[in-house]
Amino acid sequence: PLGVAQVPGGQGVFPSLTVAENLRTAGWMLRGDAANRASRVEEALALFPVLADRLDDPAADLSGGQQQMLALAMAFLNRPRLLMIDELSLGLAPVVVEQMLDVVRQLRDRGTTIIVVEQSVNVALTLADTAYFMEKGEIRFHGPTAELLDRPDVLRSVFLAGAGQRLEAQPSSPAVPVGPSSTSAEPGEAERKIALHVDGVSVSFGGIRAVNEVSFDVAPREVLGLIGPNGAGKTTLFDLVSGFLGVDTGRVVLDGLDVSDMAPHRRAAHGLGRSFQDSRLFPSLTVEETLTVALERWLDVKDPLNAALRMPAYVDSEHAARHRVDELVDLLGLGDFRSKFIGELSTGSRRVVDLGCVLAHGPSVVLLDEPSSGIAQREAEALAPLLLRIRDVLGAALVVIEHDMSLITSVSDRLVALDQGEVLTVGPPAEVLEHPDVVLSYLGGDSAVIGRSAPSQPERA
Repeated sequence: PLGVAQVPGGQGVFPSLTVAENLRTAGWMLRGDAANRASRVEEALALFPVLADRLDDPAADLSGGQQQMLALAMAFLNRPRLLMIDELSLGLAPVVVEQMLDVVRQLRDRGTTIIVVEQSVNVALTLADTAYFMEKGEIRFHGPTAELLDRPDVLRSVFLAGAGQRLEAQPSSPAVPVGPSSTSAEPGEAERKIALHVDGVSVSFGGIRAVNEVSFDVAPREVLGLIGPNGAGKTTLFDLVSGFLGVDTGRVVLDGLDVSDMAPHRRAAHGLGRSFQDSRLFPSLTVEETLTVALERWLDVKDPLNAALRMPAYVDSEHAARHRVDELVDLLGLGDFRSKFIGELSTGSRRVVDLGCVLAHGPSVVLLDEPSSGIAQREAEALAPLLLRIRDVLGAALVVIEHDMSLITSVSDRLVALDQGEVLTVGPPAEVLEHPDVVLSYLGGDSAVIGRSAPSQPERA
């Protein structure tokens, strides 16, 4: 009633309701004027045409980016006087962020006051006149947004830059257990061996082909980037590879072993690691406990009876795990958060813990779903060398879904562009990003949005 609306970061929809039901719920203040509500729903859907095609689908079935679009559409429905948006670009493809910026500018020009929480300074520069920078609950900077770029004391990497430096300083003694698959390969062996082979995988939901005959190979120590619009099937493809969804057709081969019919935990035991868009960790565990759970693959003694009786072998195994956790905490600069519950951490802090779990698991193939999502721009800039160092320490193949083009092009040996569940093109990053279909369906033309973590200074529109 007061004209205030908020878009929560990443969790702004009711997952069990359909898209249409979410929009109807958001328009509850217009329940006495059905015609006006229907008109505003049509306006909201015109902003996000992809939602118009999925009105009867549960919000839980939407991609992360599509859920963000729905949350924004729900907020726009009531034409608020004050609109607060938490993480405008979170999980969105560059062309969608460009569209969203245009919509937000239109609202601003109509007189709506807008407060945006945004990790990318480049994106903020295109939108906001004034910036407040907060750290540990205090305002560290207040002034013109452009002046933030001249404040390295404020814009700095708290976690990841130090982690990358510490990994670099320990090239011969990784702080994680390393399995047989991550030993150094003989010259040319990486080219002959395939760490992950995905052969013609497909899956459908209710007659809609979400992934259609997708194939690719990844060699040990190779980084393969997956890009594409929201709803292109990238995360669904990860679900197929990791076993959370069964394939309708096709095969998934991990280090020469067909794992197509294996459950996720069995694939993990064979060396497949995965992170999720939302850092899917146990909220009631502490950081220390979470990292210990991630070491399960390498524990020598797992029998609960040994644990209950505190047998010497179990005690030794527990001490070894605690020592490895100490190393990971020091490595990632998580000392201040060690005893905090995961549910108490910010999105960026959870992302750092998520990377620690990947290191602890020590996989031969790592699937990373938007690793820069929710972390500050300087952290994203420091993420690229850290990912490459993780690849080298583990000797692993990395498959990375990412919307930050500066990050994904700096780490990837090859890119695979997906759209509507199919492969558009595959090749070196520069070639893929110049493909006309990729530019049209995914990239758009806003350089600040395309390079969210690029150390540049875009002009404000």
